[in-house]
Amino acid sequence: MFKHSQFDCMQDDTLSREECSVDIATKTNLEDLVKVGERLLKKPVSRVNLESGLSEPSVKETNEEALARYEAIVLPRL
Repeated sequence: MFKHSQFDCMQDDTLSREECSVDIATKTNLEDLVKVGERLLKKPVSRVNLESGLSEPSVKETNEEALARYEAIVLPRL
């Protein structure tokens, strides 16, 4: 059993309907999804403010940097 003090995920509420769809498996849409992922990695880490419900920057690092830090912690334990 794993116990986590927080749940981390990356999301982007600004995606278009086509970008959000899991039913459009065209080459163009898949290439666009790669671009979405690359943009998301460059965004700052943020957390949802439970009082306002709004997403706010939480630390001075990008999602890419946070994933690298997480990887350095988790991979040696596997």
